Amino acid sequence: MRTVIEAQIVSDIIDSEQTNYPRLGDAFEALKWWLAHVPESGEIIDDFHWLYKQKGDQRKNVPALVVIYTFDDDNVEIEFILVRVPPVP
Repeated sequence: MRTVIEAQIVSDIIDSEQTNYPRLGDAFEALKWWLAHVPESGEIIDDFHWLYKQKGDQRKNVPALVVIYTFDDDNVEIEFILVRVPPVP
């Protein structure tokens, strides 16, 4: 398992969106757990950066999350996050 490090902009976005999505913290913790265990489950977008999309649930007001990150044997570094209203199923 790797250590997850988030850029300051990621923390700022999570903090600013928390009032819109009370379950955002839970969704973000789940995303970090997943990436710490299976970072290669995302899509590589260049020689170094990866993209991962986590589905949300609009009925439960849980946002979809899209992150850009890098990883090595020890760490996952989340460089950017997009918090979105998930589509209606």
